[in-house]
Amino acid sequence: MGKNLLCVNSKKHMDDIPELKATKMKQNLTTIKEMQKKLQEGGFLIWIAPAGGRDRRKADGTLIPDKFDPQAIEMMKKLGTKKSAAKTHFYPLAMATYDIMPPPSQSEKNIGEKRIVNYTGVGLSLGEEIDVSNSGEWTENLGEEADLPIALSEYIWGKVKQEYDKISKYCDPKADEIAVDTGGIRPIKPPSVPKFD
Repeated sequence: MGKNLLCVNSKKHMDDIPELKATKMKQNLTTIKEMQKKLQEGGFLIWIAPAGGRDRRKADGTLIPDKFDPQAIEMMKKLGTKKSAAKTHFYPLAMATYDIMPPPSQSEKNIGEKRIVNYTGVGLSLGEEIDVSNSGEWTENLGEEADLPIALSEYIWGKVKQEYDKISKYCDPKADEIAVDTGGIRPIKPPSVPKFD
């Protein structure tokens, strides 16, 4: 499903097998060090999923990105703004890819849930660069008592949501036929994609 993946163990599963917790924590630290190395070197695109889990359809079939983990955003900010890092740019990227391999309808604690892979369309939308410094637009109108990591996380989530709104129609099972750009190809929606009234 991916190439050049930097894997992080989910907080949700960190304590599943107590005797593996130290190993998982060590792997997470190794991943952070590898990201730091890539950012120091420069020339890499690193995409992170700061929600810490998979988005799930609501009862009516709609999707909305989960709120982001402020700690994940703050970690990337720190790694990308270190003096030793190459110039790092932060962009909001929204992806409508849900129907390719949707998660179970409800969050499951157990690993190994059944997944169905579908041949279906996707949408990607890349927003304008975000200044994550403490003088960036995200700090406007913040009070002195504001929690900066939470404020930045909410700001970035809002920007990703704006981009997602542009492409969410491609992940809406109730949407009418959507026009495809000239030269585009529309895959057939497979029968395994659920239907909503």
